[in-house]
Amino acid sequence: MRAGSTVVVLYGPKAAGKSWVAGELARRAGVRHVDADAVVLDLLDRGARPDPRLGWLDPVEAEVRRALAEHPLVSVEATGAWDSDWLLADRLAASGVRVVPVWITAPLEVTLQRLAARRSRKVPVSRPDAVWIHSEATRRAAERSFAAVLDLSGPPDRSTLDPLLALLP
Repeated sequence: MRAGSTVVVLYGPKAAGKSWVAGELARRAGVRHVDADAVVLDLLDRGARPDPRLGWLDPVEAEVRRALAEHPLVSVEATGAWDSDWLLADRLAASGVRVVPVWITAPLEVTLQRLAARRSRKVPVSRPDAVWIHSEATRRAAERSFAAVLDLSGPPDRSTLDPLLALLP
């Protein structure tokens, strides 16, 4: 891990727009993205099962740390619906990494429409689970502070990212 490393943790419900933000951060600011969905899908393909308490925290954190060894600025996505999502940021911060927490929001109806139209390979989620994740992540986020809050209710607008880009080194 490099001195002065920063991790942007993109929190938000499924299909709120976290992957779009990660892609824009990569294009506009050179942020290396760790795709937690890709990590989990690879583990599932190999027959792995999540830890009963920590879920996929350890393998996702390991990927973030590998990325930090090569890049000073990394992003990763988490819904915020589970304790382990918040523990990732806590562990990184405890090890000296600057963590920039970002909440990405969109109404439930919008996220459900996006999920129904999704064609990219992501960790599968049922509609009832997506509803629960949206509710739980939103509830937990209300108890937290964020460096930036991005509302992606409508079509993507690159200017939405300007407040976040201003926070990056």
